[in-house]
Amino acid sequence: MAPPLKFAQFRQALLRGAVAPVYLLEGEEQFFHDEAIRLLERAVLPSGGASVDRESTQGAETTLARVLDLASTYPMAAARRLVVVRGADALRAEQAEPLERYLARPNPKACLILSDTRFDRRRLLYRALLGGAARIDCAPLDEAQTALWVRERLRQQGYGLSPDLAEAIAAGLGGAGLGRIDAELAKLMSAIGAPRPVDPADLAILAGVPRVEDAFRLAVHLVRGERGEAVAAVRALLLAGEEPVQMLGALAWYIRNALKARAAAARRIPPREMASLYGTDPGRVDRFQREVGRASVEALRGALRLCLLADRELKGFGAKDPAHAFERLIHRHGRRVARTA
Repeated sequence: MAPPLKFAQFRQALLRGAVAPVYLLEGEEQFFHDEAIRLLERAVLPSGGASVDRESTQGAETTLARVLDLASTYPMAAARRLVVVRGADALRAEQAEPLERYLARPNPKACLILSDTRFDRRRLLYRALLGGAARIDCAPLDEAQTALWVRERLRQQGYGLSPDLAEAIAAGLGGAGLGRIDAELAKLMSAIGAPRPVDPADLAILAGVPRVEDAFRLAVHLVRGERGEAVAAVRALLLAGEEPVQMLGALAWYIRNALKARAAAARRIPPREMASLYGTDPGRVDRFQREVGRASVEALRGALRLCLLADRELKGFGAKDPAHAFERLIHRHGRRVARTA
């Protein structure tokens, strides 16, 4: 059994003209399922041929026998026939043998796609597909992968985005799914207009993304141990309706980047070289180093650990009032800063 193709590998295969007769799309990222079907439709069907040689159905509305009959039919206008089954795990099938026979000798003039974000891997149908279909990994991306995906998505349209701002977008929207992120990026590009590098202030356009400049101000007070100013900033943001989890994500994002800047300073790495090593804009490297003052690497790591504790509180492990979780974070870190001053 061959391992599944990563989505980027699948895309490259299509660019080379390599189209498999049967695809199994599995994994929980719906955006990848939709994008894979769109790319295969473009690769298989010429313009105008979709209505004649394209069949699309839901697994719950048909049977395996009917799907295989559609896949066995030769095209009328295009070079191939495209058969798409969404929610394929719900296909009614008394046995897997007909599918196994088809996989052994698929119609060379057809492309059959079986897509489901939650296949039951115990079913004989799924096991048969493992042995004969081209598998595409549609698993969700982690935060780091999401940041890379965001940069590439914007780059394809001519917009520049620094790695640290991509991280901010991933931190704010990473759990929403790539479909939501893609819609927000389209909104961002529309608001910016002509392609250019994205500035920190531009991120205010995106719903759910940490407000970078506000994150700077709050986090500066936090890492310096300026408890009164940090508490006031938190209360103002909460009063303005900011989402607590996203605020915490913004704080953690700033501290991670400040930690990179402090580590670079300790190693005497020039800002421009640090930008290539850590993916942070040189101008912001200088800014981070000025703003964090004398905060040590260990102090910043401690602040990140406190952010993790606050995250657990905010997500249901103790904090009834979000303000209290933030204030505990601020005062715990502030006391540590005071002891080491």
